[in-house]
Amino acid sequence: MAAISIRNLSVCIGDAVLIDDVTLDIAAGSWCTVIGPNGAGKTTLVESAAGIRTPTQGFIFIDDEDLGSMNERQRAKRIALVPQHPTVPAGMTVREYVGLGRTAHHGILRAMSARDRSLVEDVLARLDLSHFALRDVASLSGGERQRMVLARALAQSTMTIVLDEPISGLDLRHQIDFLELLRREVDDCGLTVLSTLHDLTLAGQFADRLVLLSDGKLVCEGPSHDVIRSPELAASYAMTLRVVDIDGADVVVPVRNLSMETLKDQSQSFDGVPQTLSPRLY
Repeated sequence: MAAISIRNLSVCIGDAVLIDDVTLDIAAGSWCTVIGPNGAGKTTLVESAAGIRTPTQGFIFIDDEDLGSMNERQRAKRIALVPQHPTVPAGMTVREYVGLGRTAHHGILRAMSARDRSLVEDVLARLDLSHFALRDVASLSGGERQRMVLARALAQSTMTIVLDEPISGLDLRHQIDFLELLRREVDDCGLTVLSTLHDLTLAGQFADRLVLLSDGKLVCEGPSHDVIRSPELAASYAMTLRVVDIDGADVVVPVRNLSMETLKDQSQSFDGVPQTLSPRLY
């Protein structure tokens, strides 16, 4: 069963076509990541799937229900969004911020119920944030803040979550920690994830399926291993890519395209004595 069904989706701003007739199904309980060069339409696609951008043409269904027919509160009960640059209000504790995820269920003017509070505490525990519960949100590091934003989305108790470049600005350790945490939610809780990622290696390692966009068009989609090794990937980025198997993981290596003139220059030492080109070991 598809958790998200996108049918003939097009998004235009003036004469600019951001998404061009995309049709896509995302299976429930799976992780699908959208990849592609800058300007490919990745953010536009996930924002449309989250209901915060209105399509020019086409339809999006969440669990077979038309997203366009839902009001904001109904959408919030079906799908949660982690934006690339989330707004985090000052003067709130982590527990209070995560509790905002329950607003769709109890309304703005009503206090959280005992069940709401229990769900928030459960999410804080699952994401290892319980010891930060009373901390001011402004005091958190980048990695801690990203976990907190994800916790708010999970507190909405939706089975589908959309993330736009969720590891942007994080160091390598925190990138892996965040993606491992998200992978665990998919595997253990049956969460459906639609995300964008710039890092092709991490996208291929963590997502079940990849969707490659270029100029707003769907170029190819399928199991991560197949898309990472497809000829369309390098063509979309207009560069040479090598995929290396390291302990069973596909690692995407961009290869610098050097002209013959550049190679000739590099074959000369500073004092004019020819040198043999050889790889440097670091």
